[in-house]
Amino acid sequence: MKNQSGTNVNFATFDIEEWYAANYNSLNLNNLPQHPGHLQKNVGRLLELCEKFSIKATHFVVGDIALNKPEIVKMIHQAGHEVASHSYAHKLIFTMTPEQFREDLRKSCDLIEQITGEKVAGFRAPSWSVKEDMLSWFYQILHEQGISYSSSVFPGKTFLYGIPGFPENIHQPLVNGIKQPVWEIPQPLFSFFGKRFGFSGGFYLRALPVWFVKRMIKIKNKQGKSVFTYLHPREIDPQSPRLKLPLLERFIHYHGVNGCEVKFEKLLKKFNCSFIRMDDFIKSLNPA
Repeated sequence: MKNQSGTNVNFATFDIEEWYAANYNSLNLNNLPQHPGHLQKNVGRLLELCEKFSIKATHFVVGDIALNKPEIVKMIHQAGHEVASHSYAHKLIFTMTPEQFREDLRKSCDLIEQITGEKVAGFRAPSWSVKEDMLSWFYQILHEQGISYSSSVFPGKTFLYGIPGFPENIHQPLVNGIKQPVWEIPQPLFSFFGKRFGFSGGFYLRALPVWFVKRMIKIKNKQGKSVFTYLHPREIDPQSPRLKLPLLERFIHYHGVNGCEVKFEKLLKKFNCSFIRMDDFIKSLNPA
């Protein structure tokens, strides 16, 4: 999508969470090594990269970070970036009842708002954990909390997440024929031999060559679609402590970490003029 001046709009986003925040079935967080991690240092580096290219980004912050490390939220906010919610405890949304999700969301937003003094506008579900059968209560609860947009849906299907057939454009979803009061900014995908894949963040960004990611962003923008990049702080830190995971999950979680920061910096340099905060873009829209 484009802004009022006709310029393509994209978004740089970050999921601010601890190095051990993951939702694999095989993972037992009760046996974690006692390591504090490098979260503050890594967030600081992300802020430096944004400053270098004059970018204002959206940071989806887990609520327990706001509780235990409020100085990180203050760093992000004082640098002029948006602070949005990434849940309170990084639990999969589809494992919660509506009441549990409502409380989890409220806790995360309350903590962030106490630090920033600003209303939280956006939400991203941990691990894209929104399923089709929960869309009606998911968007209604976001609306109750005053959330104006979500960036939580993978509009395809993997063994971990996704809603096949979900529209890829930024829109107010139709659920049971009713337009929802919250905007959705879904993850952009590309098709390959009938399968749909991400390209702009996380494992996809780490695994794909940077020339291909640049090309896909250009194609999506030419089609009138906005793209968001997304990274976790641990993905630019080869020295981060690591989880003990089975082979496939270890590959998904850590492949390409060594070159990720350089690759991401190239994207920021190429598209820096198009990146804006998600909340600023949603404010510019006129709901029907």
